[in-house]
Amino acid sequence: MKPTPANAKKGKNLEDVLEMNRSLLIRLMRKRGVCSRAELTQDSGLNQSTITNIVGELIQWGLVVETGVIEGKKGRRSIGIKLNCEPYKVVGIRLARTFISVALYDLGGQEYANKQIPIRNSEGPEAAFAKMKALIAETIRSHEDTVKAIGIATPGPLFRGEGRIALMTAFPGWEKINLQEELAQQFQLPVCIEHDAKAGALAHWWFAEPQRDRGVMVYVAAGQGVGAGIVADGKLFRGALGMAGEIGHMSIDYNGPLCECGHRGCLELYCSTTALLKKLGKEPSALGTVWQELRRREPVTEEAVRRAAWFLGFGLVSIVNAFDPDRIILGDELSSAGVLLLETVKAVIREQALPDVSSRLTIELASLASDDMLIGAATTAIDHLLARPSVLLC
Repeated sequence: MKPTPANAKKGKNLEDVLEMNRSLLIRLMRKRGVCSRAELTQDSGLNQSTITNIVGELIQWGLVVETGVIEGKKGRRSIGIKLNCEPYKVVGIRLARTFISVALYDLGGQEYANKQIPIRNSEGPEAAFAKMKALIAETIRSHEDTVKAIGIATPGPLFRGEGRIALMTAFPGWEKINLQEELAQQFQLPVCIEHDAKAGALAHWWFAEPQRDRGVMVYVAAGQGVGAGIVADGKLFRGALGMAGEIGHMSIDYNGPLCECGHRGCLELYCSTTALLKKLGKEPSALGTVWQELRRREPVTEEAVRRAAWFLGFGLVSIVNAFDPDRIILGDELSSAGVLLLETVKAVIREQALPDVSSRLTIELASLASDDMLIGAATTAIDHLLARPSVLLC
């Protein structure tokens, strides 16, 4: 093997450090909005000349713009700077068991287009995937020069490193499709794939609590399936294969009903919206009707929702004990049950978890106005781009 010249290795290392510093400053600007070079110096720990050089470079790239004079500490005035997000866009995709959503966002999370189409397991995954690709092409068509990456959020279990779903209950066959590879090949763009609950967790951390740097948050996606995304000090915990947080297939009753995964008594058989609709004898399209009945306080529906919430809370006790979070966010379709869901889950955790733990734990409903998992799909793509900012020039 031909040895690498020492000066070439040194040059590569210097470029890697420069790219890391660019990424650091861009992430700080994303969180701060309009800020000054002096604030970036203070926040980053980099010296002033490094900040000046990198910011100047990013302005030349068009990724940063100056905003005019701003007031700083002690009345000091300086030139404000901010990210210029609009020229750089990503496509976010959410694959669910009954629909596919595709949306277009810029680097700041601003939405430019959003479309959802229904899919059915009877048509098979190949036909549904063809619909997805057609919808992506339609979304990209008028923005080809500005779209830099694609992010996709899928149900799990997900082999993230391999770019494919391991199992989608109620919609078999997706495990035979390498979503990441096929989309990258067709659209010639980087494709980032993430479990939907983890994508929702990342979106919530970035956009609902942008100033938060520390703590352990568990985002629970309770919809057609059940999963959890765990964020510790701003970093997603994925596990060795990318399957961490797959709580929907955590058994809560070894004598329970058989799940498609092969085990018995899996959590999602008790507290997913799929299970809720089955309990009420309703079709998948009738979920909106369930929430209407809940608002009218219809006893049968109220009891079924309370039961699903109780099982979810019971399952989350194990997550509390295993990961010691300071915050749990309840998201996806079941969060439409609102106060009934929230108060039931809180009551179960207070009853089942150690008092010293539950008393310090905050439990909330997801606060993002739109689909957390769809925004999260885009966020995974944005995160990928911000890790290597120079790719934005390609």
